[in-house]
Amino acid sequence: MYRILSFVLTVGAVICASQEKLPVLKALPAEVLFRVSGNSELVLECATEDKDAGVKYSWLKNGKPFTPNADVIQNSNEGTLIFKKPANSDEGQYQCLAQTDLGTASSRTVNVKRTYIDVPEVKLAKHKPNEGNNFKLDCKIPSSYPKPEIVWQYQSLTDAGIYRTIMNQRITASPEGDLYFTSVTKEDASPDHKYVCTAKSPAVDDYVVLAEHVIEDVVSGGASQKELVKQYVSSDMTAKVGDVTMIYCIYGGTPLAHPDWYKDGKNVNNDPKDRVTRYNRSAGKRLLIKETWLSDEGEYTCIVDNDVSVQRNTIKLTVVSAPQFVRGHQTKLIVKAGEDVTIPCQAAGVPAPELSWTYNAQSLLQSDRIILNKSSRGNTIVSDLTIKNVQKEDKGYYGCKGLNENGEIYEETLVFVQ
Repeated sequence: MYRILSFVLTVGAVICASQEKLPVLKALPAEVLFRVSGNSELVLECATEDKDAGVKYSWLKNGKPFTPNADVIQNSNEGTLIFKKPANSDEGQYQCLAQTDLGTASSRTVNVKRTYIDVPEVKLAKHKPNEGNNFKLDCKIPSSYPKPEIVWQYQSLTDAGIYRTIMNQRITASPEGDLYFTSVTKEDASPDHKYVCTAKSPAVDDYVVLAEHVIEDVVSGGASQKELVKQYVSSDMTAKVGDVTMIYCIYGGTPLAHPDWYKDGKNVNNDPKDRVTRYNRSAGKRLLIKETWLSDEGEYTCIVDNDVSVQRNTIKLTVVSAPQFVRGHQTKLIVKAGEDVTIPCQAAGVPAPELSWTYNAQSLLQSDRIILNKSSRGNTIVSDLTIKNVQKEDKGYYGCKGLNENGEIYEETLVFVQ
């Protein structure tokens, strides 16, 4: 009978704990963009996963209390903010706090930035380059955030709605926007069509025109440029883990050369399907890294040979990364009073991140019972939190933040003490 009663009590305690309201915040993005012009709104979401009742929400902006006003409303029963007329002054770092019966939960810091692009005044430029020579059409990327995607189009002068993208192995756009011709031919010229450099940006709905050019004709009769001439090559560069990376090697000359690529002396031309490949509709003038890994760091050399001359260019690629947690975490921990509990926090990054802890949105204070176990292995940092002899007053929200110059991460665990 005693065993049966003990089993019933134990099961009852587990059921009670599982039914206990344990509110945790939904994860927020690292960055939110907004427009100032037009009818767009800025929305900063904040709510518990189950939209629990009785939660008191508040916000910090740049580390100071933020109070909604006539143009900023807060949704009822949650912390979501709606900026009806977002302005430049709304940029900043925002953090949502949620006060519950168990403590104060806090979100990651959200970087709120205005997206914009300065639209230039564009004048149609006309050209008559020499046939067989290398050539460049200028396109300057204006002040903007984030950096726009550049798309060159070939359009009719009489009907701007008729256009096509430019796909030719002799023609390649650089990351600065300029369009390079390794050699100009008569098929590149038309008095009825123009080359249009456009920008795609989250700041606007439509493409923004940055430059317009007409190649009216090509001048024939001169000597073609046969020797390889450097047009655009990448300099030493830094890439971030997970990003798409493109290394450029554009040389003019006739005949067209197809550069060979080497990393630390090993050929990396590869196949079109590979993660690293020169096969991306550029005749090898770009080396594409579809997803950058730390192991991609090294020296890259392009060797260009068009049977008339040979050129080479070498750059150093440095790879960095924002912090990333290397162990999954629990959003909720249910523990019994008197037990020891450890909340793991391990993160890696390049450079190695700094880890710090908060308790109920305040800096965590260590004691004889609350101990941080720190260690490091290369670019991986460990800062596990151990609470010895857990007491009822230890309940609350424990957050671990990882920070380096390339980004910030944050995760939070609610500790419920039975």
